[in-house]
Amino acid sequence: APGAEPRTLGLPGERELRGKGVSYCATCDADFFEELDVVVIGNGDAAVEEAMYLTKFVNSATMIVVHDEGILDATAIIRDRAFKNPKMKWAWNSVVEEIRGDGIVESVVIKNIKTNERTELEANGVFVFVGTVPKTDFLKGHVDMDKRGYVIANELMETSADGVYCAGDARVKYLRQVITAAADGAIAAVAAEKYIHEEEGFREMVLDRENPVMVAFWSPTSQVSLDFLPAVERIAEQRAGKLNLVKIDIYKNQRVAGRYGITEAPTMAFFRKGQLVEKVCWPTNESELASVADKVIGG
Repeated sequence: APGAEPRTLGLPGERELRGKGVSYCATCDADFFEELDVVVIGNGDAAVEEAMYLTKFVNSATMIVVHDEGILDATAIIRDRAFKNPKMKWAWNSVVEEIRGDGIVESVVIKNIKTNERTELEANGVFVFVGTVPKTDFLKGHVDMDKRGYVIANELMETSADGVYCAGDARVKYLRQVITAAADGAIAAVAAEKYIHEEEGFREMVLDRENPVMVAFWSPTSQVSLDFLPAVERIAEQRAGKLNLVKIDIYKNQRVAGRYGITEAPTMAFFRKGQLVEKVCWPTNESELASVADKVIGG
């Protein structure tokens, strides 16, 4: 769970005044600016929604927008709500060039990109909402990511790398908040514990055995599997002391099955000294399976 951090702009004064009026989280810091005037940089959905949240506390929130008047990157519904908010103000065709202040934010320098005119706007705070950057550089080449660097993980927080889980803001997801990160972490913890248990069990019962092992991948939803299991058990019983039998529900242990290319049940996989040496897929019969078992035992 490496997390993500707000994207910064590298403006003069931004780093120096971070935490002293420069903020990247409205829900975290809005109440510090009660009845004050703030500037909001950004014009996407997140930026506009955060600005509207700020208006519950501040005297005014001025959005600095690079586009022509009336144009935002936010969706129409959010845009229309913002335009109706009496505490929202707008600086169109503009960018922030500098954040000024002696120990705390006092003003920003705004440049009109069409006229090149620069003006200084008094402000008590600057909120920057121009996206986040996942801290995943150390994972490049090890797990699949999207083009922005967010880790691709499924609903169990499993990544493309076996045994590697990703939770929280660093993964591809719809909503990045503390509560969703905590939920991700809980899921990842349970899934990882199950993974460790399955791996240890498979190693102990199959890979570390001295005798050959016949692993029966079966499914309780497959009548063929249920009908064929007695034959599998007979073959193992007749070769007791020479061949061990392990039964694995293919749907409960899809990861282990997938690792060995097993996609259907029933399938019998034979292991010797930790290596897969034979695989018998359905359709087959008891005699054919017994011959393969004897071949594996004979080495």
